[in-house]
Amino acid sequence: MADKLLYDAKEPLWIASNRPVSEPFLNQFYGTISLAQIHRLEKLCRDLKTEIELINMQPAQFITQVNNAYQRYQEHRSLDSFQPMDEKSIKYVLEFLEDSIKTVAKEVQKNSAKSLIR
Repeated sequence: MADKLLYDAKEPLWIASNRPVSEPFLNQFYGTISLAQIHRLEKLCRDLKTEIELINMQPAQFITQVNNAYQRYQEHRSLDSFQPMDEKSIKYVLEFLEDSIKTVAKEVQKNSAKSLIR
């Protein structure tokens, strides 16, 4: 059973640089990710909008982090590098990104507060 899309396929997505999902955009993931998973990543971005803006993360940086997190997961599980993401791997990537973005945002916020005090 295919995952239900959270957004219209023609809707501009932040992680696609405010454009609809296209073939060149999907190629950045080396064919390992489905459209439904892209939409789950977009939902994460929208949920963490404040933190992402605070750390000034750009869509290209987010995509790099997705690819790096999935690569770590593949290495840990000894998976083929072109194996598509399954439910366990997308869950790992989503949790890792959420924790990482929140942690970095807290550090940025803490350092900003310290610089205001000085």
